[in-house]
Amino acid sequence: MSKLGKWIIALLVIGMILFITVQFIVIPKQNAAAEQYLREQEKPLTHDLEYIQQHKNPYMGNAGNTTQLFGHLPLSNMLKDFELNSEELTVMVNFKKKTTDINNQLLNQSLIYNSTAAFALIANLEKIEYHFLDQTINVDRQSIERRYPNFNKMTESTKTWNEKVRNPLKNPQYVEDFIKDILP
Repeated sequence: MSKLGKWIIALLVIGMILFITVQFIVIPKQNAAAEQYLREQEKPLTHDLEYIQQHKNPYMGNAGNTTQLFGHLPLSNMLKDFELNSEELTVMVNFKKKTTDINNQLLNQSLIYNSTAAFALIANLEKIEYHFLDQTINVDRQSIERRYPNFNKMTESTKTWNEKVRNPLKNPQYVEDFIKDILP
């Protein structure tokens, strides 16, 4: 076999090894990392502000944006549909489960996280009604803003968001006190 033929075979073998490495090692690892990131967005303790930052909007009447925001927050896998009441600046989030079907700690963390995120990202939103099959939970802007000094600056950095919103949710007493404070 000629020298050129040996070079072609060597390059072909190297190409096949690289192809197999990319197809069966690199790409699956990337896909697994992406899937893990999406699973983390379903829980308030691992949710990433950057995942929802694009939905910042001065008006809650932008139905597509508001729907997308709630579709990217924890508990989104339990959503049924949404309603907007522009006159009262209210979003009604309808779920297909009962509150008793959801872990209580996860439910409370999610209510705090989702409400804080919605009010921080949608400037004129005043009220959120969470409609579950067994009860309705109402949260208003004032009750959330009261809990955070400099509320309007909370979404300016992921570090601030994590320190003020996400990380305190790890403390069960914080969550319990917060829920008692915001729910009538």
